[in-house]
Amino acid sequence: MRDKELISEPTKLGRIAAIDVARGLSLVGMGVYHLIWDLAHFGLVPASLPFAPAMRLLSHGVASAFLALVGVSLALAHPHGLRRAAFARRFATIAGAALLVTLATFLLDRDEPILFGILHCIAIASLIAAPFVGAPAWAALAAGALALAAPLALTSESFNSPALIWLGLGTVAPASLDWRPLLPWAGVVLLGLALARLFLSRLARSAVALWRPAAIPGRALAFAGRHSLAIYLAHQPILFAALFALANLTGLAARQERESYLAACRPACVEAGGELAACAKACACVADRAGAAGLSLGVARGQGGEDERKRLKSVVDACGAEAR
Repeated sequence: MRDKELISEPTKLGRIAAIDVARGLSLVGMGVYHLIWDLAHFGLVPASLPFAPAMRLLSHGVASAFLALVGVSLALAHPHGLRRAAFARRFATIAGAALLVTLATFLLDRDEPILFGILHCIAIASLIAAPFVGAPAWAALAAGALALAAPLALTSESFNSPALIWLGLGTVAPASLDWRPLLPWAGVVLLGLALARLFLSRLARSAVALWRPAAIPGRALAFAGRHSLAIYLAHQPILFAALFALANLTGLAARQERESYLAACRPACVEAGGELAACAKACACVADRAGAAGLSLGVARGQGGEDERKRLKSVVDACGAEAR
């Protein structure tokens, strides 16, 4: 099929509600996955649950759907070849959002910042896919297949350096709250683009292009799909803040902090030469007295100010002397 045949109708498509609904469903899956992560963080579900096979499958399924829809959207938005100004605006928005995510997560957790998550992947994969927007569909299909296969054939320790690890060809994965390396995931964007271009003219004449959701859930999903980037950026802070408030209202946060402190304090005390029974007594004493004094046990991990650290040290010294 020639390119003229492929793009004879798409300008008549307008916005396809079914694509928005599909993106909205992907957002629901993402929200469920992130909710499980947050529940595990606050101790409301087992800590191992986010790593269960079913949850990993959900994570990869949601990411695949989002990335494939990026390719489909490129085909729909640029049916007669790449419109550079529109593409540049969209790229700048996504790249800016990715940078915002990196900065926010770096401030919240320097041990696991998001350096190349799904937004970063979408931005760079879109740049790679851009030249294929006006090319024959088979070219994007071939490039997508190569991208998917690349990690199987080209993996090497040489790509483990911070400058190259984002390519996805290294032998290790960085500690990160979200990790979607360019390879193989850019391949999913290219496959989405290829399939959309293959069926674009047929889609223009189908009932799918004319369908509009009538029920409230469908309309809500379509609305979410139209504003997916804003929802992506806003949903996790909202979920986390709500569960943080719930954990504090129920006292769960304090109990979890105590358990974390005791789990770290006892072995550290024994390693320093203390007896197990005395260490257990001293650590429990510190946890009890710090709580009574309104001191956060997070101070023991370097949080808080100098005054709080001095107060906690005096508690530790007193409890240590009593336990001996």
